[in-house]
Parts: sequence; structure tokens; C-alpha cells
Amino acid sequence: MRPAGAHSDWMDGVTVGAGVPATLNYVAPWSQRNRLYVGPYGHMTTTLYAPQTVLIADGRPYRDDFGLDRSGFTLLDHDSAVTDFGDAAQLDGVYTGEVIDLVKSATGADEVVAIGWVIRRAAEDRRGAQPPAPDVHVDVHPGRADDRFKAAAPGGRPFRRAIMTSLWRTFSPPPQDWPLAILDYRSVADTEGQPNLLLFVDTLPDPDNVPDVPDPDASPAGSIFAYRPEHRWWYFPDMHANEAVLIKLHDSDHSVAWRAPHTAFHDASASGAHPRESVELRTIAFFY
Repeated sequence: MRPAGAHSDWMDGVTVGAGVPATLNYVAPWSQRNRLYVGPYGHMTTTLYAPQTVLIADGRPYRDDFGLDRSGFTLLDHDSAVTDFGDAAQLDGVYTGEVIDLVKSATGADEVVAIGWVIRRAAEDRRGAQPPAPDVHVDVHPGRADDRFKAAAPGGRPFRRAIMTSLWRTFSPPPQDWPLAILDYRSVADTEGQPNLLLFVDTLPDPDNVPDVPDPDASPAGSIFAYRPEHRWWYFPDMHANEAVLIKLHDSDHSVAWRAPHTAFHDASASGAHPRESVELRTIAFFY
């Protein structure tokens, strides 16, 4: 039985092939004070988790079954002119423009605005990068998306549709020790997810003495998800720098797939795995 509000019979009768078991951090049902503090060199969460082991299926044989408006994500081939994805100057001066063009082509949008990139490294020496995101999440909560769209709209221009996406690319050699898992929108109900406040700070707070947030409803927030056995997880093993996954974070059109929860996971089956290095660049695509 799929969760109430799940969106397709596509999964009925589908036999999933090869995959890997992995333990994912789902939010615990009893977690009340959900916050993610992001500092210059790492993060700290007050959220309580209830880890669950799930099967993450190899999505490569099913690549043609995925799509932004069907599953909420798609795998793209893309050759970048960037020679060092760890170089902020190249990400700002070369990569941002490439991603804007790629997202515009993939979505058919009239205009695309970049809203920032993040480098993540799994190695202990992260060299100023963030660690892999460790929980089942979407980067923006539905209750915060409309305000984010309006604030980013060029010149405050009215739009009929907006799509926030993240383009995720690894630039470490395959296989990676902490690859990306993506939850198929078709196995998730629209009612799932709860806010996780996103707080950017200069110094991470003491976990035993976390201050109150004066106006939590005014803070940016993502969504975090509780475990459901109906969830269907995918990943693309052995990714390389000439391909990337485009993930919907929010689509103002809810008649199609409008988000795809995701998380990093430790792939214990990957022999000789390399520490993951990745870059994600978020954009908003506008339709007038």
C-alpha cells in the first residue's frame, strides 16, 4: 500500500534490480525541536533521528523512467569547462553560467536565477567545505517557498510558475564512499515532511545550551521526513564529473512532481571507495 496521496501506479509490478542496503537518518516521530545550524566549516543539528535500513536501487537501468515532472529528478550528461570544482572563482565565473543554461534547457524556463552553491567533502579534512548532508530532507519547506520565489524574481516581475532545483555533481573519482540517494516523488505523499529550521551562524552553538529562536516561522527552513516503508530510493553508482543529477526542491505547480527528498548515504558495498567531493548549485527557474 502506498501512502495516501502518492501519485502514480508506476511502481505497481515493478521489480527493482540491483541495489545496496543502507541506513538513512529519518526524523524521529518524537523529535520536536528541529533545527540545522550551519557554520563556516560544518553544521550541528538539534533534530532527533530514527535510523532505518532501506534498499537503494541502482537507477541507471531505469534512467528513461525518471524525469523532473515524473520522479522529481533526472540524470543529465554535461561536460563542464571547469577544471577545478574546488575553486570558488571558477564556480562563480564559469560554472554558475553553465548551470543556468543547463537548467533553462532542462526545464524550458524563460529565465533562471542562481541562488548559491555548496561544496561538500566526506574526508575528515574538508578544507573549508561542508560535510555530506546526513538526513532525509528537501532544502526548502513548502511553507517558505513562495516567499523565496518572490524575493528572487528578477525585478519583482510576476511569474506563473517557478521551480527551485539543485544540480548535484561529484568531482571525486568513482566509486564514492558517501553517494547521493534520491527518494522517488511517486512514492511520497504531499502531506509528508515537517519544517527543519535552517540557521546560518558564525559559530556553532553548544549542543547542550541551544538558544531559543525568537520567531521560528520567520526563519528559513527545509523539510525533513519520517520513515515510510513505501518509500522508493534510487542512486546512480559510479558517478563521474561529466554527469549530474538535477533535483527538484520545490515546484509551484503541484500537478506534477514538485520535490524529491534526498540524502547522502554510506555505501559499504563500494570496494576501494574514494572520499566523496561534490558541488551542488541551486537555482530558481521562472516561467512568465
